[in-house]
Amino acid sequence: MKTLLLTLVVVTILCLDLGYTIKCYNTPLPLIYKTCPEGKNQCYQKSFKIGKFKIYVSRGCTDKCPKGKAVKCCETNKCNK
Repeated sequence: MKTLLLTLVVVTILCLDLGYTIKCYNTPLPLIYKTCPEGKNQCYQKSFKIGKFKIYVSRGCTDKCPKGKAVKCCETNKCNK
């Protein structure tokens, strides 16, 4: 009985979304990521093109998607690759 109760408590804690934070890449190359602070629940990627090449300018966490043509925002872990 104690094992069943303990299992239910663990499952409940794992299923609750207590203070969920997102992880975003935060360097020009998608190698390093950080956990975003509370309230910043989106990742962004700003980029621009030069000829045939695509150069990524910045990546990081945001609370509101920045405006611009070359900006992509997403809401899952490490999605701004």
